[in-house]
Amino acid sequence: MKLGQFTLCQCRPRLRTRVLATSIGIILLFSIALAALINKLYQQNSMAAYSRDLASQIPMVMAQLSKDGLIRADQLTAWIQSLDPSSSDYMSVLCTPDNHTLWTSRDVQAFNIDDICTLIPNEAKKPQYLSIAGFNVVAQRLSSEKQPGESENRLFVLRNVDKQKQQLADLEAETWFYISLLFVSASALVVAACHWSFSPLRRLARELIAITESRQQTLDNDYPDELQDVTQALNRMITQREKQKSRYRHAMDDLAHSLKTRLSATNALLDDNHLSREQLNKRILEQVSQMDDMVQYQLKRALVGQCGLKREDSPLTAPIDSLTGMLDKAYRDKPVKVVRAFDESASLPVHRSDLMELLGNLLENAYRFCLETVQIRLDDHGDVWQLAIEDDGPGVPAQYRESIFQRGVRADQLNPGTGIGLAVCDEIIASYDGNIHASDSTLQGAAFVLTIPKR
Repeated sequence: MKLGQFTLCQCRPRLRTRVLATSIGIILLFSIALAALINKLYQQNSMAAYSRDLASQIPMVMAQLSKDGLIRADQLTAWIQSLDPSSSDYMSVLCTPDNHTLWTSRDVQAFNIDDICTLIPNEAKKPQYLSIAGFNVVAQRLSSEKQPGESENRLFVLRNVDKQKQQLADLEAETWFYISLLFVSASALVVAACHWSFSPLRRLARELIAITESRQQTLDNDYPDELQDVTQALNRMITQREKQKSRYRHAMDDLAHSLKTRLSATNALLDDNHLSREQLNKRILEQVSQMDDMVQYQLKRALVGQCGLKREDSPLTAPIDSLTGMLDKAYRDKPVKVVRAFDESASLPVHRSDLMELLGNLLENAYRFCLETVQIRLDDHGDVWQLAIEDDGPGVPAQYRESIFQRGVRADQLNPGTGIGLAVCDEIIASYDGNIHASDSTLQGAAFVLTIPKR
């Protein structure tokens, strides 16, 4: 839709874009979660290592407390008393319940903080990272002392972990780098896999375009199993479309062929000076009515196909009377004798329009090639009817007796014709599970024999 100079369009998300966006989003989510998990595990491992190391440093802490007089010497073993607390990198702080500093080891003085207890959480039963006076330390509560009548005091152990903190930061940066590299690689693989996975769909689109441009007839059969149902359904649809087009094309050819005889008969009626005005009008109206029925019939056959038309018993005499009367006018310069070798009440299990088309094509050929006689014979052979239309003309050469039922093939190249009539007869009779063939006539000419099942 256009608004002024701007154009608005509906942008439909492509299936490939959806799959790529979803897959890369999932990879990104898992990459971030994995990186966070790895960094968390690094920190936990670092804390666990600190806790294990702290257990081995507790005697040093006790020695610090003893040298400052907070623990009586008789409460410690001689081995602890002999330790030099200055060789330990752990610092100790004793805090009151209201966060005042009671005592600190000498190393704490390097922080230059008057009351360090205010910077340490009340509860630090597990190792915690803290930043004190610009230094990174890890703090943990060890034990407490409680004087009579006083609240419980708290003893904390601190350790400078600037170096370890920097190592963790470097490790975290390295982790994010490799996770990012993994994410980019996985995304590239997903893009490649998506491109490869969707290649059958792109190929399907190319083949459909080729079919639309008449460069290809049907889709190939070597698609993945997931697309087999789709391609087979498309092939069926394409085949049905081609059959529909063929039916329309044949129907138009058949209609033109059928109308030709009626128009010739109409011209013959107009040239007949022996007919009164009333008789002429009546005969022309009959021809126009037959042409209208023929047009309706051919359009219906093109729409639903020959097999979709209803079967019914159609009298044989009425269409023969109508056709011979018309052909007598069209071939008035060649008197033709029509011999009827069948019961006047006979009927065939063929649609009325089909019977008219069959008889019209066969009788017109007989009138055209006969010398003077045409014979129509109907025989009952139990489960089938056998209808034969014969003439005393030159006959059909043996080498043409099969090919003449193909569209456009004619045995006689001298007389005008389209090569459609016999092909139409073959198609019609085949739709009733019957057959038609050419043979020699008892009149020394051609015989066209139709075999029609009774039901």
